[in-house]
Amino acid sequence: MKDQQKKSLKYYEIILEWFKQQLTTGALKEGDSIPSERDLAAQFGVSRVPVREALRILEYIGIVTNSSDGMIIQHVDAQMMAPKINFASEITRETMENLFEVRVFLESAAAYYAAIRRTEDDLRGLKESIDLMADACLNGSQNDEEVIQASHDFHFKVIRTAKNPVLENVYRNLYDLLEISKHYTLNPADNLDSTLMDHEAIYYKIQDRDADMASKYMKLHLTRAKKKLLQQN
Repeated sequence: MKDQQKKSLKYYEIILEWFKQQLTTGALKEGDSIPSERDLAAQFGVSRVPVREALRILEYIGIVTNSSDGMIIQHVDAQMMAPKINFASEITRETMENLFEVRVFLESAAAYYAAIRRTEDDLRGLKESIDLMADACLNGSQNDEEVIQASHDFHFKVIRTAKNPVLENVYRNLYDLLEISKHYTLNPADNLDSTLMDHEAIYYKIQDRDADMASKYMKLHLTRAKKKLLQQN
């Protein structure tokens, strides 16, 4: 892959492109074991976060699967090897739309109960995630995994602050798709400020124990994110 092309791709997309090349050339075939997360991270000079994201996408579209010996190539479809096919795009728009419908339902309820049940420790944790996202934006890490992770941490801490183990377990099961969905909704730099302000608004309503408004602001935040997703696709 040319250097200029690499610069236009996110880390996980570079890893996906490498897998596509390996499958196209036959270097990786059905039944073959794939390198470990640690080895792939070292190979590409990245953390394990983008490696996991790439592997999740490959698992969702059925190319890799877990086995007793680790992850292996499960299926190689000739159509998937077409030059214009991008593995990252195989997480479909419909999947993302469905995810946001579930998120609005779960997270608006979580914000409601978080406002009622929050402690000072909870507030410190939420503020820490907001500060990390702000710092990452100011330091020029926009579109980077730091911003994505800080945003996800904030949302997960709202879930945890609701202090409902059933809700938290359901949310944990969405973790893989949530990580991938951040790349669809946290791309354009000019939208990160509004995302940060949304997080701050939700935080202050939770701090004020205003359950109805905390829920409303969370719903508005996720509705805006969903609208942005639809505009991009």
